[in-house]
Amino acid sequence: MIKKLTFAALTFAAAALIPSCKSKTATVSRTGSLQAVQFRIARPTNNLEKIKTFYTQGVGLELLGSFADHAGYDGIMLGLPDKKHHLEFTQYQSKTALPAPTKENLMVFYFDSEEAYHSANDRIQQMGITPVEPENPYWKNKSETYEDPDGWRVIFFNGTYQP
Repeated sequence: MIKKLTFAALTFAAAALIPSCKSKTATVSRTGSLQAVQFRIARPTNNLEKIKTFYTQGVGLELLGSFADHAGYDGIMLGLPDKKHHLEFTQYQSKTALPAPTKENLMVFYFDSEEAYHSANDRIQQMGITPVEPENPYWKNKSETYEDPDGWRVIFFNGTYQP
């Protein structure tokens, strides 16, 4: 059975075979981008059910999974339709003190059509959630800012990010 070797293992193996590369220490430098295929951000909460409602019914994320009483934690995983970008919210069963967010802790959702942007804003506002003033003036007049039940900010941006 042939096993896959990692880039680092191959580099060290090649260095051992080439006399000019032999040394007591080896430095491996690899250029390129991260090859991860999924991305998840996890955050604790003391309002798991309210957070679930806000992000599924208000923001419109899909509930990808959940767990209960896992070593004293309950949690949910939410995601975009491609299921490659996740939010995980966990709650310790005996509530605990959590750090407060700043007004610059932001999660930004970009919309590639005005129709989708307005639909998202209509959906969240129909739940009685109203926009708040953004801390940074960059977001004014091109987006709406909302606060989740923990006070973390979510921005709906009318347009896409162009690096």
